[in-house]
Amino acid sequence: MLGEYKVSRSTRQCHVQGRPLREGEWYFSAIIESGDDYVRRDYSAESWTEPPEDAIGWWKKRMPKADDKKLVLAPPEVLIDLLRQMERFPDKAKSRYLLSLMLMRKRLLRPSSESTDPEVMVVEVVSDSSQIEIPICKIDRSESETLRDELNELLYCEADPETEVEIENDADDPETETETEENA
Repeated sequence: MLGEYKVSRSTRQCHVQGRPLREGEWYFSAIIESGDDYVRRDYSAESWTEPPEDAIGWWKKRMPKADDKKLVLAPPEVLIDLLRQMERFPDKAKSRYLLSLMLMRKRLLRPSSESTDPEVMVVEVVSDSSQIEIPICKIDRSESETLRDELNELLYCEADPETEVEIENDADDPETETETEENA
């Protein structure tokens, strides 16, 4: 069963230098286990040498610029439909696998225990209880940037002004963070 972990948003401060991260600046974030909790630390690119020894995960991001266009995720029904359509394209198996993990994180899918094949993950669509089989893929670090770019191109679009207002008013939702992801 997948666990639920709460990780804070960017502090917008360099953990090492104690200074604010600037608009458009690249920085690194690391997740550190701290007792029963997880702590996020942000590092400016110049103060980053390698992940902290006790980091359980890290990524590179860019602080948003004031004039950056906001991107929004496609509607849930479009994402589920895309996941189903991708089954017809074996060369997209890794992207499809990553998309299914993302949709589980967004709680649009949930794992099902009905798979008898250890190479296949069966997921249930929350909205209609249908099931989808997803071949489990091993993804090499060298492929991650290409796959990330491919998924971003498929899943995100520029927000229109009405949508932007809706997003800006949803400040309590941790999923609406507006930073641009560089590495996942």
